[in-house]
Amino acid sequence: MKVKFWGVRGSIGSPVKGHSIREKVRRILQYASPADILDDDAIERFVKALPFSLLQTYGGNTTCLEIRSAKNDLVIVDAGTGIRELGMKMLAEGFLQGKGECDMVFTHTHWDHIQGLPFFAPFYIPGNKFHIHAISEDIEDRLKYQHSSRHFPVGFDEMQATREFIQHPETTEWNIKGLKVRTKGMRHPGNSYSYRFEEDGKSIIFGSDAEFKLEDMDRIDEYMEYFHNADVLIFDTQYTFEEQLQKIDWGHSSASIATDIALRAGVKKLVLFHHDPSYDDEKLDEVYLRALRYREMMDKQSKLEIVMAYEGLELAV
Repeated sequence: MKVKFWGVRGSIGSPVKGHSIREKVRRILQYASPADILDDDAIERFVKALPFSLLQTYGGNTTCLEIRSAKNDLVIVDAGTGIRELGMKMLAEGFLQGKGECDMVFTHTHWDHIQGLPFFAPFYIPGNKFHIHAISEDIEDRLKYQHSSRHFPVGFDEMQATREFIQHPETTEWNIKGLKVRTKGMRHPGNSYSYRFEEDGKSIIFGSDAEFKLEDMDRIDEYMEYFHNADVLIFDTQYTFEEQLQKIDWGHSSASIATDIALRAGVKKLVLFHHDPSYDDEKLDEVYLRALRYREMMDKQSKLEIVMAYEGLELAV
């Protein structure tokens, strides 16, 4: 399986501001020495050595992931603003001609997980086929509501692709073109559902919009079997540990809680996800470094790999 991240923010989109770019340039110049700009090779070495927060951006689009099976079948997880760019890419894969087909999975229907759908070009092209899966009840009506004329000028039924809506009970296992899918309800206002995708003995878990408090860690056994030995766990780390203590019942977790869960469950790779819209790239660097230090403090021998999600990140399992 492969997974690509098209939107990694939570709550609301957060585009990079002009003053942030200016500050990045200023700090890069502070780092540079005359030897760093002698020629193209020197410049390239200098640029590669820069921290991520100066060289790139983690991105400002809200939640959307692309998962590919071993046979290259496409599964889209959620439809935040990141789905617009994914849709443009899909047009080159038969969807422009109305010959595309894929499955979509929704964790829940809070705005940051569906707000890109009206701008998803493949939905407008007749002939394309979408199989839309959800645990949340009335998924079709929830998506249609966003397209009310009070909210958007194009009605949901005016988008001409063929859409099939499939409601799954939380406790069942099902298949998407060879991928085995399991689900688990997460603590989140209005309910949210995690998905575990398995193929050929490998597993990817998408567990965003999930609140685990410090006191929950003593009674987390009911989740351990679900998380156990996941190759990749993509987990909600919207807040720092200190902020999570101030935002009880807001529905999100921290990197330290995510690391604890990953260590206990024997997860191989933890992806920190659903970044707070108020966090700039430098703050997200700090969140990542703190997570690495916390892992070392909790288990110096651990082989757990921790990765910070950013737009364009691709992982193969």
